[in-house]
Amino acid sequence: MLTRLVYHSENHLGAAGGTMIADLNAILDVSNRNNEKAGITGALLFDTLWFVQILEGEREAVSATLCRIIGDPRHDTVTVMDCRPAAARLFGNWWMGLALLRGDQSALLGRHGLTSFNPRDMSADQAVSLALDVAAGGLNRKIAAPA
Repeated sequence: MLTRLVYHSENHLGAAGGTMIADLNAILDVSNRNNEKAGITGALLFDTLWFVQILEGEREAVSATLCRIIGDPRHDTVTVMDCRPAAARLFGNWWMGLALLRGDQSALLGRHGLTSFNPRDMSADQAVSLALDVAAGGLNRKIAAPA
């Protein structure tokens, strides 16, 4: 059964050591490899404070992936926002696509009834809608380091 799971967590990537982009790229590399093998697609929204991720796949594969995520020390306070059967994949083109939300995102967030990117204040439906909106403009498979 195809399942869609939405969760959020607090970021613990290496901002202090200047390794956040490298750490994020490492997550993307491993996620894309693992998700392709497991038949999982999805999107990851990230703003340096929060991760919001949508995972789509067979229930067992999504559950196993969530268990790995929960044990990953690069983030904390993993909170499942929603998990339900899905009729079809919304992010079928992405083993794991990333949207790095930087700068003023008020117009984007406003289209989804949000005033800030704080997943504690958004519903799972808002998170999915936001991810779809960003995905329409393209997601990233890797982040370029700032010049």
